[in-house]
Amino acid sequence: MWYPISNTNGPVQVFPSYAAYLFVADTLGSSKTLRIANLYPGRQSNGSTITTALGDESAGQLVVYGFWDTSPSARSYPVKLALLNLEIFNHTQMGQRPAVQVNISEFRMDPRSPITIRRMQAPGADTTLGNLTTWAGQTFVSGMPAGSLVREQQNGSVVTIAASEAVLVTMTTQTGRVILDALDSDVLLSDALSSI
Repeated sequence: MWYPISNTNGPVQVFPSYAAYLFVADTLGSSKTLRIANLYPGRQSNGSTITTALGDESAGQLVVYGFWDTSPSARSYPVKLALLNLEIFNHTQMGQRPAVQVNISEFRMDPRSPITIRRMQAPGADTTLGNLTTWAGQTFVSGMPAGSLVREQQNGSVVTIAASEAVLVTMTTQTGRVILDALDSDVLLSDALSSI
């Protein structure tokens, strides 16, 4: 994940998996009641999530998880969605990077309210350098955020996800307040660093 101090393996640095931990930390946030459900592609009777019978034409390459602050029910809506495009795209590949579009309208309480999108990105799945991997627009070369935090705002329900990319969608409440985690990446990092 990272070298917090220079050592025989190399200088202080993070690896691409560091951004994945930030993605998970921001997804879970500080909630003590957060519940998760696999929304797409769903499950077969044998437990497998790869199924064309339930409409998954991506052969398991696209996964959507919903997160509720209460137990999921027919009347509740998730506060967050994690959309993962597991299609492999290597930065050494030629041609345009594939992408999919996911319509999340059925998971929104108020489709007219904006959503906030944060992306975990790298030039490709084969990227080995942490300085090329971003979480919400920031890199974490030495464990500290660099660059501007990017939180995309959009009103529409169609979210584009590039191959080998993960997206965290945060919903807006009925009052128009964006439900953001109590902890941002900066806080999580400083807490993590102070505990070492």
